[in-house]
Amino acid sequence: MLCLEAGKSVLCEKPLTVNAEQMKILYKTAKAKNLFLMEAVWTRYFPLSIAVREHITSGDIGEVLRVSADLSIGVIPEEEFETSHRMVNKDLAGGCLLDLGIYSLTWVFQTMWHTLSQDLQKQGGKPKVVGTAMTAEPRTGVDEMTTMLLEFPKSTPSGMTKAHAVATTAMRVGFDPDGRNSAGPTVRVQGNKGELQVYGPIYKPTGYRLIQKEGDVKDERFEVPGGGHGMFWEADEAARCWRDGKLESAGMSWEESTLIMEVMDEVRKQSGLTYPEVIESTKYPVELKAK
Repeated sequence: MLCLEAGKSVLCEKPLTVNAEQMKILYKTAKAKNLFLMEAVWTRYFPLSIAVREHITSGDIGEVLRVSADLSIGVIPEEEFETSHRMVNKDLAGGCLLDLGIYSLTWVFQTMWHTLSQDLQKQGGKPKVVGTAMTAEPRTGVDEMTTMLLEFPKSTPSGMTKAHAVATTAMRVGFDPDGRNSAGPTVRVQGNKGELQVYGPIYKPTGYRLIQKEGDVKDERFEVPGGGHGMFWEADEAARCWRDGKLESAGMSWEESTLIMEVMDEVRKQSGLTYPEVIESTKYPVELKAK
């Protein structure tokens, strides 16, 4: 908000805010001031992510009816994190959901929602959180494991039926126990004519598999060039938008960004996870007091 009030465009690391109401305030401010603002979900801009979405919109696996996605890190929180660490500190909106689970939801939304036409999005309405399960970290009460079940009113790409998604995240179990991907894919996009499998870590994946009912199994690799980390694709997108006078990126629109945060709000509501009022506040400026 300080940057926006100073007339500066913003690319801000995910999650952009702690809750959806805070996010709406920021987007409203950016629009009023005619400034670019984007939640930095870098995975959206990887060539691999774009290729997966193109397979879906091209109908290569038919109608997508179910997606599962996981990001779990396989650590013992009591050994890995002091209670002041951002991963387990309630004062810093700690826990799996906002830090790790947002990537699971990113894959759910970019394969099931982002690939729908705007007309179908409007016809179908928003996805529903139909179930959650959450385990609390014993010292601080943040979530150390969360499972989310979502129902999308329109399947992608044609909207022929409902679709389901399961998004998971955890600390004590890991997506890749032996470090060699022996556990298999961490994202499965299942259509009525085939399946797309993405191998972790899903925040910067480098490979996927296309399996079709009629056709060969295809493995594709997308290595990050030049020994880079991969954030430059997101940075390039932000720069192009800023150069062209856009207020938001089509790859991570304000509407979709807000929708994902609303889902995380609902997951926390159903599971009873709250953060201190001072960081949930929609007042600006917030009066912060040292502890």
